[in-house]
Amino acid sequence: MEHSLTADRDTEKQHHQPFDHSRATTINSKFDNLDNHDADIEMPPSTNPPSIFHNIWHEILFIIVVTSAQLITQANLGNTIFPQFSIASGLGVLDQPIKQSWFVASYSCTVGTFVLITGRLGDLYGRRNLFLLGYALLAILNIGIGFARNHILYDVLRALSGIGPSIMMPNAAALLGGAWQGEDQRSRRMKMVAFCTFGAIAPGGYILGGAWGAGIIHAGAHWGWVYWSMAIVCAGLTVAAWWLVPDNEVTNGRGSGGFDWWGSLAGVCGLVMVFIALNGAPDFGWKGPISPTLLILGILNLIAFCYIETKVSHPLLPMEIFRSSTFSAVAISLVGGWSSFGVFQYYQPHFLIQLRGISPLHASLQMLPCALIGIVAAILAVFLLPRVPGYTIFGFSMLCFFLGQLLLIFTPVDQSYWQMTFPICLIICFGPDLSFACASLIASDKLKPEQQGVAGSFINTIVNYSIALGLAVVGNVEAATAHGDVEKGYRSAFYTGTGLAALGIIFTAIFWRGMSGAHKGGE
Repeated sequence: MEHSLTADRDTEKQHHQPFDHSRATTINSKFDNLDNHDADIEMPPSTNPPSIFHNIWHEILFIIVVTSAQLITQANLGNTIFPQFSIASGLGVLDQPIKQSWFVASYSCTVGTFVLITGRLGDLYGRRNLFLLGYALLAILNIGIGFARNHILYDVLRALSGIGPSIMMPNAAALLGGAWQGEDQRSRRMKMVAFCTFGAIAPGGYILGGAWGAGIIHAGAHWGWVYWSMAIVCAGLTVAAWWLVPDNEVTNGRGSGGFDWWGSLAGVCGLVMVFIALNGAPDFGWKGPISPTLLILGILNLIAFCYIETKVSHPLLPMEIFRSSTFSAVAISLVGGWSSFGVFQYYQPHFLIQLRGISPLHASLQMLPCALIGIVAAILAVFLLPRVPGYTIFGFSMLCFFLGQLLLIFTPVDQSYWQMTFPICLIICFGPDLSFACASLIASDKLKPEQQGVAGSFINTIVNYSIALGLAVVGNVEAATAHGDVEKGYRSAFYTGTGLAALGIIFTAIFWRGMSGAHKGGE
């Protein structure tokens, strides 16, 4: 019992001992040292920068508004091709098909000519700023087009309106490329979705524009409403882009370095002169002074452009990219393939309208499969490019261009839609999306990282300018062979388009080894 009491007293003394401040200080100092040690440890930097979007809805609307640049660019092509004869009637040139070719080709020429320099301007002065400027310019010029009362003013305004999409397109691609800078799976997935959408809606934009223009004419409205309605849409998209595209360093940062003004002047003048010389030759005549003189001056300007690019410190198009024989072959193949596709875009609707006697609205519905195939081709490109050699995909795209044109040659006038017209739409429309995606990725694999941006802009220039170039070349052939026979002129156009597509196949066959690897960055 006493032992128990003694133990209790000892325990009580321990509980009532005075607090040892020196011991507490020692313990606290140890914890302080531990905290300081943790503070000295360098944490790895986050690979995911802050998102520029407020929420998922902001992200989705951003994709819709930015990718709409592709849709509107192609819609401004289709909205003129399908109701072209009504527009020509309003301008007093219905019986002059040579003058009607300017309606479409002038627009494609300026889209392709200026796209190379507007991407660089976006780097220097802000991609968001240039994107808004492109939409606003397209809206303003479409208003003017609707008020044109002669074909010369109409052609000039149509050509100037092409500058709007040439500003929008490269800066839209740059906005999509910079919007998701994280390395996580979601950022990569959203970027892939954005670029797939950007490519997939191009054929749909062409068909939508065709139905849009044809529908306005079918409703009995003045042809000017084709362009005034487009101006309203572009104005709305300008406001939407101003609201939805963030204004920050990622989307609107200013770059350093100079701008190649002399090279830009020489390049633009050269491409425009060559186009005017070729497209105007059926009207001016090759025996007269205008076309030969413009062609010579255009070629001289392009030679000067190539020389200037080797001398300036910030070239628009470094000549070093052409040291890759594979990239040069891809560029030539694209010229052939896309020139032939321009022939399809322009002449196939007119074949249906002029020779089969269907309405422009009905013709746009018959070409609806092009829009669906565009989506399928874009998805297929994403799946195949990491798994299949590049020359297989690129060669297949050239083959699609070729087979589509070949079938057009032999398509009878008095035949049902389902026998050949429908298969043609299915086959030929695999060419654009597969060739563009494959060419872009071959460039990314074959060129240095610092050359890939300008190569991408150059590919966009080829794609858009080739449409105008193909129509100019085919227009000369049609004028020389038709002699008042519409069907004969169209057949000559299809023969020429087939030859242009064959050029793409030949160069792909010669340089296939350089395209043989599957894309490295496919993941």
